[in-house]
Amino acid sequence: MRRYVELFHRPGLRQAEFFSVLGRFGYVACGLGALFLGTDRLGIGVGGLGAGGLMLGVAVGSPVAGRLSSRYGTSAVYATMACVSVPGTVLALAGADGRSVPSFVAGCCVIGMTTPPMGAAMRALWPRSGTPEPLRGTANSLESVVTELLFVVAPPVTGVLAALRPGLALAFADGCVVVGGVGFSCTRLVRECLGPDGGPRHRGPSRKVSAPVAWMVGVGGVTAVVTGAMDVSVVSVLGDAGNAEAAGFVLLAPALASVLSGTAYGLLPTEPAPGRRFGRLLLVWVPLFALVALPSDPWLLAGALFLAGIPMAAIGIEEFNLLSRIADSEARLQEVFTWAGASANIGVACGNALGGYVAEHAGSSVGSWIPAAAVAAACALYFAGALRFRRQMPGMIYSPAKSMADAPVQR
Repeated sequence: MRRYVELFHRPGLRQAEFFSVLGRFGYVACGLGALFLGTDRLGIGVGGLGAGGLMLGVAVGSPVAGRLSSRYGTSAVYATMACVSVPGTVLALAGADGRSVPSFVAGCCVIGMTTPPMGAAMRALWPRSGTPEPLRGTANSLESVVTELLFVVAPPVTGVLAALRPGLALAFADGCVVVGGVGFSCTRLVRECLGPDGGPRHRGPSRKVSAPVAWMVGVGGVTAVVTGAMDVSVVSVLGDAGNAEAAGFVLLAPALASVLSGTAYGLLPTEPAPGRRFGRLLLVWVPLFALVALPSDPWLLAGALFLAGIPMAAIGIEEFNLLSRIADSEARLQEVFTWAGASANIGVACGNALGGYVAEHAGSSVGSWIPAAAVAAACALYFAGALRFRRQMPGMIYSPAKSMADAPVQR
């Protein structure tokens, strides 16, 4: 664990990490709070619509936040976004109390669009605050593990608050977003390291997303389809088997495996040829999710999901390691990471929709193969792109690690 201790080498990193975690907890809890509130006041359909609207807002707002942060600085943008989310929460609460579906859904969309992408900012802060190259993989591991833990902790906390009062869960969640966003913005290290990038403030080729970055963002979106489809397929399979009540506990298995394996993975040294581990992890994931598609017994399914969850965090870690290496410049890391986050949100939503559609029309036995098919698609997309961009950028993907400051800018 010494490598994790060494990460906090610079004063201010612990404070930034604390507020980042608080803001990310609020983001996870907001989606659940919207679902609980909408379901209680307007029905499950509207609850799901509100949660979906919130996630759509995040997918739209995150890239915009990344671009504005590169131009005007993270502190100003994130503090403003966090404060503007309050009217969205008020609108959603008023819409639910007044039985107004449009107001409730609109409020949820506003919350999503104004939630600062704290994870992207914190991932960008590590390299820009001077974290040594060998420890940057450990930093990505820490952020991945923290995210997994939040998805384990947030549901029961939000559920307890919603049981006391449906609107309390959403209000508390948005409060965490506000405190986390403003606190992160006011951290001195954030103001120093995540200020404006100093580039030209006009639209031009230098502001476009390069083809390699778009490729990796797309691969990340396809891998996110896996997790979205996995959740739906597990609920569907166990429901058909008469064990629907066990779904929540079974889905803890991959999260637990991901946390444990991600923590251990962060202790490994950075690979000298970025990209090889990522491809191998994807290949290992295919048979593991094929194994998940076979059982319907809760215990056997939990065991298969635990095995499938072992590479999960490592895949996310390597994705961000690769994005860090192929980004146009270190100053644009935060913007690139927000695109990756938006792609992941869209992927999860697509996985949920596709898994549900297939399970409803073709049966749970067919729907349970969607995660394995998504992994196979991610493999095909990754290796096709790696073959193409290895020729274009031999010094970026398959070379010894070097400073981002010395890396050539991709156009």
